[in-house]
Amino acid sequence: MPGPDDGTLMPEPEGLFVRDDDEGLFSRDIDGQLVRLDSPTESDYRKTVTLQIDGQSVTVPLAEPLKDADGNIVQDIEGRTTPLYTTIYAAAAQLYVKDVGDEAKIPIPTLCHQPHMTPVGVCRLCVVQIYGQKRGKRAAERKLLPACQHQVKEGMEVFTMNAEGADGDRVRQTVKVLTELLAVDHLKPAEPPSLEKELAPFNELGRMVGRCHAVPSRIALDVFSDPAPQPPPNVGRRGLDTSSPVFMVDHSACIMCERCIRGCGEVRANNVVGRTGKGVNAGISFDLNDPMGNSGCVQCGECMVSCPTSAITFQPGARIQVSPNDKSKEVLAAAELIADPLFAGIPPKFLLWQQGLVIRRKLNAGDVLFREGDPGNTAFLIKGGRLAVKVGATQGGKESKAVKSGVSFELGPADLIFGEMACLTGAPRNATVNAIEPGEVWELRRNVLDRLMRLPSLRDMFEAKYRQRALDTVLRNSDLFEGIGDADFKRVVEFLRPRISFVRVSPGQEIFRQGDEADAMYVVRLGHVRIGVRRHDRETKVLPRGPGSILGEIGLLALSPDDLRRSPDEVEGLLGQRLDAAGENLKDAIPAGRRMATCSALNFVELARVQRMTFLEMIREFPSVRRRLVEISLARLRENLEADPLRAEFVAQGLYEGRSILALDLDLCTRCDECTRGCVQKHGTESHGVPVTRLLRDGMQFGNMLIATSCRSCADPHCMTGCPVDAIHRGKHLQIVIEDHCIGCGLCAQNCPYGSIFMVPDQHRIYEAPDHTNPARTVAIAQPKAATCDLCDSANNRSTPAPACVSSCPHDAAHRLTGEQILQRVLHGAAKKR
Repeated sequence: MPGPDDGTLMPEPEGLFVRDDDEGLFSRDIDGQLVRLDSPTESDYRKTVTLQIDGQSVTVPLAEPLKDADGNIVQDIEGRTTPLYTTIYAAAAQLYVKDVGDEAKIPIPTLCHQPHMTPVGVCRLCVVQIYGQKRGKRAAERKLLPACQHQVKEGMEVFTMNAEGADGDRVRQTVKVLTELLAVDHLKPAEPPSLEKELAPFNELGRMVGRCHAVPSRIALDVFSDPAPQPPPNVGRRGLDTSSPVFMVDHSACIMCERCIRGCGEVRANNVVGRTGKGVNAGISFDLNDPMGNSGCVQCGECMVSCPTSAITFQPGARIQVSPNDKSKEVLAAAELIADPLFAGIPPKFLLWQQGLVIRRKLNAGDVLFREGDPGNTAFLIKGGRLAVKVGATQGGKESKAVKSGVSFELGPADLIFGEMACLTGAPRNATVNAIEPGEVWELRRNVLDRLMRLPSLRDMFEAKYRQRALDTVLRNSDLFEGIGDADFKRVVEFLRPRISFVRVSPGQEIFRQGDEADAMYVVRLGHVRIGVRRHDRETKVLPRGPGSILGEIGLLALSPDDLRRSPDEVEGLLGQRLDAAGENLKDAIPAGRRMATCSALNFVELARVQRMTFLEMIREFPSVRRRLVEISLARLRENLEADPLRAEFVAQGLYEGRSILALDLDLCTRCDECTRGCVQKHGTESHGVPVTRLLRDGMQFGNMLIATSCRSCADPHCMTGCPVDAIHRGKHLQIVIEDHCIGCGLCAQNCPYGSIFMVPDQHRIYEAPDHTNPARTVAIAQPKAATCDLCDSANNRSTPAPACVSSCPHDAAHRLTGEQILQRVLHGAAKKR
């Protein structure tokens, strides 16, 4: 029955109805009728919703794609995404965040929510008043609802704590009471007291008390006594936990926002921190409610950095000091970084814990920042001056397959960042950069760049620059453009730039399967791909493909058996005729073919994806590219497809990615172990206080070669991913170097699939830890530190590496070789025995 004309709402009819408290289980249309809440689809990206936030209109997409903890859109290999309905908080971010550092302008406070984490809605400080349509009338929601989880709807009106009038008053009063309830129990000074002065200004709960003018003492336990009596400790809850050598945990300051849990699980995938207990006894725990130092915690610091209160802080003695090798470089203090708008979104605790992450470099005209081929371990922010960039005909020490002449251009403050490609991928520098005029740049370590990439205001800009530069690099080094002139190459790049997409693939994930319909071509940007060919129900061919390789072109060209008997010129000419005659009906000119092999990722892979229609337009527009594709496809189809167990084993052992593998010729080796002794004597006790070997004369056998357990200097180093303190880098010989500020988290050793990194107690760093068997005493423990082969040149002093393991061998049995060199030696030896 419709309501009266004055707009008032009629009471709910008696009988079967759904209570407001159960509203979250259902959805209602504009007339208040129950409807099924369907999951969003990718088509919802193109639909828009207009709503008002504090009287300001904003139009947002109905849905957004799911993103990972680093802000990357999650895609499957076909480029499909996972849609999520846009939330009110996301709409507010779009409305208010226009520039770097604008996140503070969002009028919706949060404690439990972070943009790079899954929203859980437990703190309820982000509540807003919502007006919508019920039965055709404007009506207010009875409850305040969390903005971090509630989806946007057409015509919705949202009032935040910044709104004027009764609606704003209701939100402000609610947020104030919630803040007081949290603060009265959990607003504690940071432990230890020596850090309180530094950390107090950045306690997010303390900031909320000031922002909403809360008075926690108003609801204290006993307002008539001074001081107020302390409540009895909760059963099962720990107090101050100092068992970790790096961090301290004050469980009484924990507000159960779960940011540490999501940081440990979603961001770092360590899954050590969780919830324990129920009701007033609920709290966070490490493993099975163990002390932090006795748990499986790897000390990465993600929980500490994520914590919005003083519940998790760092030990004063665990503050990381990274000193630059060049004394002319100035280390920027944490206070200066915190004051810079660009770093406003990085947790201050992170910048206070790790000192020396950002270096100021004053430049004079002609100064060289880095040269092509140098190890690329840092990125640069341009604060002033102009820089000249020279991209040579070699890329990463190898000759470019496309560009035969150098490319030059300038960078300035408007470009903001450069060098991020090498920093993120661990690849050598692909250009030489020098100063044109006096200026200033800030040099960032990778973990700082990772943090900046999480900020919505910076992520899109960084991602756009990365993808533009990644496209130039991947095409310049691709097999596809080998032998193609500079002019044609530039035209093809501009043709592909708006049409190409990038896809990230996890180890073991299939890219496509043999027999599937071909729908795209891929160019390997990073990582390695396994290609398996099956004949007569068994796999007969296994090949690895690395950066620059193209995949899937054979199926798109749909070559027939007759084409194998023709020359490349004949096949290219026939294809050109069919494409020219197709006109607008291009997709029928060459019918979709089938995949000739199964491709899957051997490690983390990034691919440039070219859709079938774009591929057909490209080969019609550019005959030189069409000719090159025909040459590659015919050569691959004519390869011997007989079973080759040796190559399959080559791929299975991961030798394809090694750039300096310690291989012992078993026909010459006498097992004297001089290689191990030479390694120990060369490194001495400098790094760990005790002699430590960087190799084990043990491993898998490949032909007559023993592949010793020692760092392989992989082309795509797994170990460099995710170091929380950025203590692992490449040297100029592609060797892996562990810096002295390693905290022993073990992530690099865990990531290395070949067991080549050893975690060894560092006798230089002894700390006193509580004895969990006897709380009255402490025990001395040496903090672990990673150790791995650095080719006996961690300081990059030598022009060529001279590893002691090779020079110590008296029988010429030890060699440092690439994977391909090992394969050729074994194949040559097998051929001689026939």
